Amino acid sequence: MRTRERAERLLAAVTEALPGGPHADAAREAAAQVVRVAQAPISVALLAEGDDDHVVSHHLWQPLLGGGAPALTPQRSTLGYVTAVRLRAVAQDRAAVRTVSVSFLDRAGIARCRSRLLDRLGDGQASAADWAQALAQARRLWPAADARCRAGLTELVALHRAEVFAEHLLGVEAVPARLDAVHQATMPFHVGGATGGVPPFPDATAPGPYAPGTELTQSVLHRVFPAVRRVTVEVDVPQARWPLADEPLELVDLPVLAPHLASGRADLLIEDELGAASAVVLLPGPRRDAERAVRAHPHVTVLAGPGGVALRAGPPAADDLRDAVLGAGRDAGRAARAARAHAAHLDLRRVLRATAAALDEEPAAAPPPPPAAQERLRDLVGRVGTELTALIDDVGRGVAGPDARLDAGMTPQAAVTQRVVARVHSWPQWAVLFAAVAEQHVQPGDGFDREEPPARPDVFEATFRATLRELPSVVGEVVDATVAAWRQRRSPRLGPLKAALLDDVEPARERLALDGSDAALTTLRRAVQLDWLTPAGAPDGAPPAADADAARQAFPLAPDRPLPWHDPHGPGRHQVTVMRVRRELVEAVRRLAVEGLAVEQARRVDAIRHALRELRAALPRTDAELRALAGAGPDVEPDPPQVLARRVEALLDEDDRPLRTEEPDRWSRTGGDDRPSRTDEEGR
Repeated sequence: MRTRERAERLLAAVTEALPGGPHADAAREAAAQVVRVAQAPISVALLAEGDDDHVVSHHLWQPLLGGGAPALTPQRSTLGYVTAVRLRAVAQDRAAVRTVSVSFLDRAGIARCRSRLLDRLGDGQASAADWAQALAQARRLWPAADARCRAGLTELVALHRAEVFAEHLLGVEAVPARLDAVHQATMPFHVGGATGGVPPFPDATAPGPYAPGTELTQSVLHRVFPAVRRVTVEVDVPQARWPLADEPLELVDLPVLAPHLASGRADLLIEDELGAASAVVLLPGPRRDAERAVRAHPHVTVLAGPGGVALRAGPPAADDLRDAVLGAGRDAGRAARAARAHAAHLDLRRVLRATAAALDEEPAAAPPPPPAAQERLRDLVGRVGTELTALIDDVGRGVAGPDARLDAGMTPQAAVTQRVVARVHSWPQWAVLFAAVAEQHVQPGDGFDREEPPARPDVFEATFRATLRELPSVVGEVVDATVAAWRQRRSPRLGPLKAALLDDVEPARERLALDGSDAALTTLRRAVQLDWLTPAGAPDGAPPAADADAARQAFPLAPDRPLPWHDPHGPGRHQVTVMRVRRELVEAVRRLAVEGLAVEQARRVDAIRHALRELRAALPRTDAELRALAGAGPDVEPDPPQVLARRVEALLDEDDRPLRTEEPDRWSRTGGDDRPSRTDEEGR
């Protein structure tokens, strides 16, 4: 724990001293390794050797862990997998399974298993082959293989299928599962002779990987089981029986060593687990192969345990085994963990020494490159500026030029004409006139059913003037609709810019509002969404309605001459004359409306161009503005690498002080000046 605390303090100090980059990353990873090793659980392996396929440890769990503990391993041996039983002491009387999870081999681990399987088949040349070569070699060996060789070839094919099925699980730790699904998914491994000729070669095809997040049901586990590295079962045990406090402890049940169950994959799992264990219990039965396996790992303490007969007798033997695990096993685990943590801490110090040396050799630090977020913003602002320039160039064609259209595809002039015709045709005088038409001629009013038709132009002139006063509104609506349609046509080009703005800048809105950068954000928002270009109704500054003189000059009827149908007996009473007069009035209003449209279009184009130019000029361009939008602080001149090297060396000196304080006896035994230097330790 002391080593872990020192590593954590050193990591925090290194992170503060180094600004980042590969040096800081290497130090951080080395310190994290110290912490991982220092808090790793004590691991005691259970290794059995037998002549049948019954698992020796199957009946061990209940007497060892206490009442309520189920059989944590299957009753019969399987293709070989590791069960890590992680104990946690709790204040209760009975043991209980808390969680079950499955961890998978990575691709490198599967490649090692494949090589070991091929080596066992006596074909070492293919041990490093890829799957295509390995399966081709297996097919050539199959017809002449004996039962044991065919069992190995079957396992090789199953390993290949498992890698395909478990593609998204390879290297993944702690995938939740059910204990019964694990036991039911593992099939007993038998080696039998072939009857009735050569059996067919195992099916090597697999339809494809399971999707990420697939539940590890029995059927799924059955297909991916050769890719399983270990099954971890977390068990709550009574504190009175297992006084562990907060110290983690794992009992790792290894595959059975049996000649007819030999598996290259299982051998590798046993080797890996023994390499990580601190102690091993050799369970009752033959021990020749088990002792040979343990001798390959001299750092592992062997707990002989009770004799075979006593162990099978029940609780007393289980108590002896528990006492051995809690005694010599835990002592060995603590010592091994402390040694590994110390070695990892020395590695951390070597990394820091190398870092200081590398920094001393570096030239003076150049200014750091702009942050990636700032460069993305610079690119975004450049693209926005380009798009604003394109809008400035296009607004004339799209609002007042040949490309000007409303949403329905109608030109602005056609839209104004349509509105003018509708307004003039809605004058009340036409209803009176057409109501007076009989036999295609306008008849005088009779004072009862029909009004007297208007006979003087001044009646139409008053309505004409009222219609002219409405023209600015009519023209403004048409121009608004034209601008809106132009904006809609241009909006798809702004979509990617708006998305980039939302991704890179908008998340910092609250911070920008606090430090005064919100104005730049508002400018960018206006530049990528142009709703503000279409005001509602006629904008301020629109041309005024025609004055009295202009209206009088535009009025097409002679004010002092009666209308053609005033004479009930004259030739002008035909209804065609009425429609001709109405057409002249429509044309007079339309001509003024089109003139007003041209003026308003030009005015609106100038206003939009001016607004877009102001937006383009207001875009954030300086490094300070871009840094503020990106959330970066002001430029800071980096410290020279030699200054950073001195900081790292100071941290190493500071790290030495707790050691001198905590180990006075060690220093006194070396005679003061002859004490070993930290550099000497790190070189060992």
